[in-house]
Parts: sequence; structure tokens; C-alpha cells
Amino acid sequence: MTPYLFEAVEARSFRHPVFTGIQKYTFLIQAEKLPVGLPTGANARDPVGMNRRVYREVKESLKATEALAGSFDMMNLGITILADRVELVDKTRSLYRAFIADEDGIVNGAHTAKLIETCQEEGTIPSDQHVEVRIITGVDSANHADLKADIAKGQNTGITVKAQSIYDTMGLFDSLKERISGETWSGDVAWKESDSGKIQSADLICLMEALNVVSFPNEGNSHPIHAYEKQSKALENYASDYKKHEADPQNRIYAAFEPILLEALELYDRIRRDYREVFNEHVSQSAGRLRILEEAPRNGTFEFPFSKALPCKYRLTKGAALPMFASFRNCIGYDADRNLAYWKGGFQTVLGLWEQAAPEIAQETYGSRRDIGHIPDQLGKSRTYWTNLHRAMALRTLRLEMARQQ
Repeated sequence: MTPYLFEAVEARSFRHPVFTGIQKYTFLIQAEKLPVGLPTGANARDPVGMNRRVYREVKESLKATEALAGSFDMMNLGITILADRVELVDKTRSLYRAFIADEDGIVNGAHTAKLIETCQEEGTIPSDQHVEVRIITGVDSANHADLKADIAKGQNTGITVKAQSIYDTMGLFDSLKERISGETWSGDVAWKESDSGKIQSADLICLMEALNVVSFPNEGNSHPIHAYEKQSKALENYASDYKKHEADPQNRIYAAFEPILLEALELYDRIRRDYREVFNEHVSQSAGRLRILEEAPRNGTFEFPFSKALPCKYRLTKGAALPMFASFRNCIGYDADRNLAYWKGGFQTVLGLWEQAAPEIAQETYGSRRDIGHIPDQLGKSRTYWTNLHRAMALRTLRLEMARQQ
């Protein structure tokens, strides 16, 4: 818990009429005296992208080069902070001390604070420029579990905050973070929109959704096509499942699939990397002309961190790969008593099945282009393509099961 001093020109406070443990403070502060280094742990969006035009304009208004001096606080929405408590230090100077934890801090206005800090370093803020700072205390996550995330969501309405950022603030991805914590690539996952990781948290959710035999039983006629077509739907399902089982998280649908996530990621990597070689060997030598294959930029290669396979200049696009991967839903069993998904026959059997089925899948994909088209996005959204691949894999797994029984 770190103390920060706020010297206010004007100050007022009041207790919230509904949440009586919450106190709200509003300070008007000279921008040049705003404390630096305020934490942004509660913010769904970190202060990045400062070169955007909108932030350049805000900076110029702060410097009073493109707006009337003294008008900044009326043009800017200000800064909202979640803090543990606020104490009056000096009534004469209207000096207050706010105690702020790293996981709290600025919930809205992080870009404004960053701009002010930059201009403080440059010495370009006129003394008559002010900023409005609102501090909220008493938002105890133990008593108001969703309130912090709701505040972050409600405060950030100027530029839409992506759902994954809100979900990360709510802690929905904590179990996934723990699951992958030992992997070399875990630091490359972007859990919220301001993260720079190359792997999107939504991709992890969508791969679990593609194997979801609870919501999409193999005996049924529906397939989790939205895992490719509309990732936001998969995220909504994940969030809804989390909230439904907040009191018993071990019974979440997606909790059943987390134990096989790392192996599922390896299978997905294998499919994307192997496809070109399989096609050239078993279908035609013209894989290089397929639009469903993407080529790395000049002198570059694609990485396959989940399978630890060697980098390659080519990989299968997501639109073609995800339906192939989802056909392995046939290889998933589900123990309802333990709420646990598992690979039928073990994961090594599944990898062997991919090697056996890959030529047939490549041929099926090649034939589908006549009816569906060459564009990966068309394949990824085609009900026919998903159904045909799932049906073909169902026959293979049935034969494998019969052979195993014999």
C-alpha cells in the first residue's frame, strides 16, 4: 500500500447512499502537482497508444497551445482512482494522503495521467491548468466481488474496452494463467488489449470451445463454429460459465477442459505445421498455391511454441485449421462425476490418429474448395466443412475403438 499526496484547490467528499462503506472524494488539482507513478492495476486498459491523434490533441489542450488556458479540467473527464483510504494531512493547505494498492489505482483516466506526467517532465504545463481527480475508497473485493470490474467497465466508455480486458480485470483468466505458468511461452499471452503478447487469450478459450463435448456432444448435429466465426461468443460463454459457478468454480464447464489445454495446443500446432507437407505428399505437389496456407514474410518463419516444433516458413490459416482441430472432439471423453474431459486412449493415441487421418483430411479440404471456395474465412464459417470433417473423424475413431476392443 503506497501513500500519494494530493494538494487540492477545491475538495469535497461524501458517503455513498447505497454502499455505505464507500466514500467518494472529488479534488480539483493543479495539473503540474498531480502525483506521478500512480498505479493502474484496476484499469482494464493500460496507457498505451499515446501517439494516437486524440491523445496528441489532449496534450496540446493541456499545454494550452490549442485551447484557452485554465480550461483543461472542463474539457477533460479527469481521473478516477480506487484507493484503500484517504486521510486529511493539512486542512489549511487542503492536503490529502491517499493509500493506494498496486492492484487498484487509476480505473479511468490512465492516459490523462500519463500525458500530465510527460508534460510535467517537459515543464510545459501552465500553472492555471487543473485536472479533476475522483477517489473512491471502500470498494472491498471481498464484499463487492463484481463492483471493481463493473466500475472499470462503466468508466471506460470513450473508447470501447474489449471484453477480454474486462474479464481479465474480473479474474476470469486466473485459472488459465496458473495452468500455463510453467510454459516458456506463457509470457507471450495477451490477456487484455493493452498487452503486447502475440498469443490472444481468446485463442485459448476458442480452442477449448472447439473441443467442448458438454455443450456440443458428438452425437448431436451442432458444432462450435463460433470458435472461429465469432470469438466474442466463445468469450461470452466462458464468462457466463464463470459467473454461474462463482461459488463452485471446480464445476465450471471450461474447468473440465483446462487439464487437457496444453495437449490441445500441441495438437493445434501440429495440424498447422504439418498440413503443407501432408498435402504435398498425399494430394498434390501444388500446396504452395493454396490460399489456406500462409507464408511468413521475407526471410521470416512461423514459430510453433505449443508443440516446440522447428520454425517453418508456412502454416495453415486459422480458418482451415480450426475445423480440422475441432473434428478431434470425437477423441474427447467426459467424466460427468468428476467434471473432467480426457483423451480417449491417451494423447499419444490422438497424435497417432492425426498422422493417420491427415491425408484424408487434406483430401477432404482440397475437395471442399469446389463447393465452398478457396478463401480460408469461407472454410472456417462453412457448416458443411465442419460437419464433413467431424463425420470423417467419427468414422475413424469408431474403427479405432472397435480395433481396441478386439
